[in-house]
Amino acid sequence: MTSWFTKKLLGEVNRQKRKRNNNYVLRFTHYVIMSKGKLLLINPWIYDFAAFNLWIEPIGLFYIASILLQHGYEITFIDCLDRYHPELLKLQGRDAPELRSYGCGKYYKEIIEKPEILKHFPRNYGRYGITFDIFDAELEKQDKPDVVLVTSKMTYWYPGPFEVIRRVKNRYPDVPLILGGTYATLCYQHAVEHSGADYVIAGEGEFQTLKLVDALAGNVSDQTFSFPKRKSLIKKKSKGIYSYYSSFPMDISDYPFPAHDLNRQRDYVAILTSRGCPMKCTYCATNLLNPAGFRQRRVENVLDELEWCYHELGVRNFAFYDDALLLNAKNHIHKILDGIIQRNFRCYFHTPNSMHAQMIDYDLAPKMYHAGFKTIRISLETSNSERQKSASSNKVTNAGFRRAIENLKAAGFTANDIKAYVMIGLPGQPLQEVRDSIAFIHDCGVQVSLAEYTPIPGTVEWQRAASEYDFNPDSDPLLHNNTIFLFQTDSVIYKDFEKVRMFALEGNRKIVKRDA
Repeated sequence: MTSWFTKKLLGEVNRQKRKRNNNYVLRFTHYVIMSKGKLLLINPWIYDFAAFNLWIEPIGLFYIASILLQHGYEITFIDCLDRYHPELLKLQGRDAPELRSYGCGKYYKEIIEKPEILKHFPRNYGRYGITFDIFDAELEKQDKPDVVLVTSKMTYWYPGPFEVIRRVKNRYPDVPLILGGTYATLCYQHAVEHSGADYVIAGEGEFQTLKLVDALAGNVSDQTFSFPKRKSLIKKKSKGIYSYYSSFPMDISDYPFPAHDLNRQRDYVAILTSRGCPMKCTYCATNLLNPAGFRQRRVENVLDELEWCYHELGVRNFAFYDDALLLNAKNHIHKILDGIIQRNFRCYFHTPNSMHAQMIDYDLAPKMYHAGFKTIRISLETSNSERQKSASSNKVTNAGFRRAIENLKAAGFTANDIKAYVMIGLPGQPLQEVRDSIAFIHDCGVQVSLAEYTPIPGTVEWQRAASEYDFNPDSDPLLHNNTIFLFQTDSVIYKDFEKVRMFALEGNRKIVKRDA
């Protein structure tokens, strides 16, 4: 799919807008007389036992797309997870995909043969997204690109990017291909050795990608941003793969908005008001994925992006992807919510990455309600006070959690709106602790969402899992899958897990019924 920007006769317009006297002022910031090159960006398939679209968007790839557009490149985009592709809808005999609440819904699934290493697990394995025939036809439509960029998400979803790379290389064996994203960062050496990509970028990729693409396309890097240099982290070359860790802007408000317009249909968009998190939770990889540390965008910059999406793209559902949305609340989220209310956006906001309960106070909760927050997800992880301190950076206490729920309910939210995450299967965590955590959340009057532990390379719990579960850190990333990891160990027996899961579901039903 070709970007709205690429269709402009004269290059690129910065999409930041302000509403002044009821007129939208477009600020033209960069013009291109001649294209610097053609780039193909691809969001790959998901390979897993289960997958559901809970506001999934390749926001990292879209940030990169915007910066490349701003620097004069033409962009086309193939989304392997495109639920609205006309050929996919025709195949299903539908006019539109099956949607659930607020733009979420199922992906098209094809049952495929399980990889050998997963054959012992008694569930069907699937590829989610468009069919191979549709992908190949999309590839056939493209002019030969100068560079191809492929993103990646979960470490155990790597068969998706691998299949994309294989098919692209079959068609364009001489075109440089860059792989980035979560898997490429957390399983860098595995990606280097097995992906088939020519270049692998680890970490935040916007300006690393720009410099690398400029070099591959034979262009002089046109760096228009002024920012202090950080310590260079150059990965060692290996088999022709090059990871470019370099300088990047510290103020992420200087980045152009993500290219949400590349989506064929915009039931929702993902919003990042910040990057990283100052907490040091032992199971979390956010500090590995955001090596520059915790940074927040300027409030006005966030509101301008929301306004562009709302008025220009017609978006009515926004999913906050922040890992620490509520930090520095008085100067950040409070002012964002004030702006949303003042600008009279009639839309819904969702927090799938969860929020820190301790920060939801009596002032914030009603603002969230009046701004249009609809899906409230809160981190508890465990009600065990010792593990709250040792694993969760003491970011929440039981008293703070209960107080947050009271504030949310006083503001008007119901049990149908709120769920709290509880982890199951952490190294050293007994099942009784999980049951106690579920019972505590239900006693607070809200629902539970069980989060099965999966080992994330580079985290503290990764090392503990290797020690306690006799888990090989060099094993195939397919074994990181949270659907199967717990049942490869002695920590959780499947029938016991099912009992805990049913305990949570039954309690959830009672809570919702009581609150109706």
